[in-house]
Amino acid sequence: MKRICLVTHAEASHSIEGKVGGWYDSTLTSNGEQQASSLLQKITGYGFQLDQLNVYSSDLQRAVQTAKVLLKDSGVKPNLDKRLREMSFGSHEGMNQQKHNRIMTPVNSQGERMDHRICEGAESRRDVAIRITEFVNEIMTEAGDVLVVTHGFAATFFIAAFQKVGIESMGYINYALQPGSISILQEDDLFKNRSLTLLNG
Repeated sequence: MKRICLVTHAEASHSIEGKVGGWYDSTLTSNGEQQASSLLQKITGYGFQLDQLNVYSSDLQRAVQTAKVLLKDSGVKPNLDKRLREMSFGSHEGMNQQKHNRIMTPVNSQGERMDHRICEGAESRRDVAIRITEFVNEIMTEAGDVLVVTHGFAATFFIAAFQKVGIESMGYINYALQPGSISILQEDDLFKNRSLTLLNG
């Protein structure tokens, strides 16, 4: 059985400051550092041994810092991968969140969702789905269990890609994953079924 421990980065400064995240390279708050430390006990409690995992992280600081807190006593270094970044909000990254909410271009509830971009330079859902699906397909060819540190919305696409949801069917999906959360995915050896056994733990 292959298991994946999917972690969302802990509390970051942009959310406390009311700024748009995305690729804006914010860092963990002091509370976020404590959150990350508390995740360690949870992860080992779910039966994962950190020194035996293949570990991957988004290359944005808030994810890297979370990964380093988790791995500090294991001797393991995370493999950084840009494909695990949050959705990019283009020209709005680092912008005041309320201003962003006023001036962005929201998607029509009945309109095209996969290729919609909320502002100049932003990624579409399709962009995020493609890069994360590519990453998931790669790690599923590797032996051993995996720890992945990513971002809340990106993690939604990770779960969908793991369960082989087609990219065209990812237009509405959202698991509302919280900062500093753990989700567990597994593929059984016999039938190769892919299960989500824990969400937002």
